[in-house]
Amino acid sequence: MRRSLFFLCLLSISPIITGQTSPDIIVKDVNIITMTENTVIKKKSIAITGGIISDINDFKKLKKGKTTQIINGKNKYVMPGMAEMHSHLPAPEKVDTYLISNIAAGVTRLRAMNSETDVMEMKRLIDGKAIAPEIYYPLIITDESPISSRYDMAKIIVEGKENGYSFIKLFSIKNEETFDWLMQYARESDLIVCGHYPKMVKLDKVLASGFKSIEHLGGYAKIKDDVEFNSMLGLTKKFEVYNCPTLDWDAIAANLQFFDDYKTRLVFKNAPTHLVDQWNNELENYINTEGRDKILQDKESYLPIFQNKYKVLKRMNELGCLLLLGSDPGGLYQMHGFNLYEEMVHWSKAGINNYDILLAATVTPAKFFKEETQWGTIEVNKYADLIMLDKNPLDDITNMATVQLTIVQGKVYWKKELLKKI
Repeated sequence: MRRSLFFLCLLSISPIITGQTSPDIIVKDVNIITMTENTVIKKKSIAITGGIISDINDFKKLKKGKTTQIINGKNKYVMPGMAEMHSHLPAPEKVDTYLISNIAAGVTRLRAMNSETDVMEMKRLIDGKAIAPEIYYPLIITDESPISSRYDMAKIIVEGKENGYSFIKLFSIKNEETFDWLMQYARESDLIVCGHYPKMVKLDKVLASGFKSIEHLGGYAKIKDDVEFNSMLGLTKKFEVYNCPTLDWDAIAANLQFFDDYKTRLVFKNAPTHLVDQWNNELENYINTEGRDKILQDKESYLPIFQNKYKVLKRMNELGCLLLLGSDPGGLYQMHGFNLYEEMVHWSKAGINNYDILLAATVTPAKFFKEETQWGTIEVNKYADLIMLDKNPLDDITNMATVQLTIVQGKVYWKKELLKKI
């Protein structure tokens, strides 16, 4: 990642930053949700120097300079910036809106799981943008990838590592032998493999293979035998396999919120009017094309599957399995960045407590990338990727919709101003 070497350099000079230099920014007298524990530290101030948290203290004890920017945090809440762990990169002409929307919502890290155009072309384009979250880019492998031998697989993975891909996203694969090649050479190249559950491979083998995260609860939701289900969850925990459920994708793709529930979505608190109008027009066209009866029929047929996914997620959380928050936005009434709030609501309905939901958007993604010493919590010498809210999300997860500003790489972005650019 482009900030990793920068971070290591900063650590080596941190005594200079924290002890001798006036901070660039101070968030004053704010309530801090550090995410190191399920508590709020009342009325403390956060000093930021060079994009790094340099001190957390009483405001009067912090050094200030003539150019130090003071942000009033009175009666506000600050938490770490969020990681959207399942998002698709848009077409190049939509990339500015995509990036700005994520930052406005408080997304400071993003795992791209697909792209409408060449991934490395998108990386070069995004690297030149002034406003952007930190993005982890995928080497995408499908059953149409030119792989007919283990040597083909080795070549693709070695070249992917050299070209700077962050991880391998498995979309689909030809057969079990090809899966074995993938996992072997990924291990040898120290590249993460995650993505869709490969249906031709038994779940227990996938869990033991080093496959790091499974998307959409693939492989679990269709297990009907309780003994087998509990056994698979035990292996999931044993081998530290992460799961990214993307429940809001199901909710919209399967028409589960039509024709009334969608009106309560949190996106309406933030989406620009022109975007809401566009969604309304698309919904009307969809109804005219498919018919209300067909849409409701599809909804009723998928609802039991969706309700079972709630149960699977809750059971995973109860057992302490590793969970990632990702919303896979792209449908009607789904707005990049802000759609994480909708995913959080689903998790809450499934019975997950608010702190665990926030862990899946902060601490756990940092662990996934083995970067927990750099980000994911609010601590001195970690990146100052922060979001400030009007209300406490630990009290009510829908309070995530009250995000007011995002700080990323030491830069301050006010949501209200960013939304004007969309």
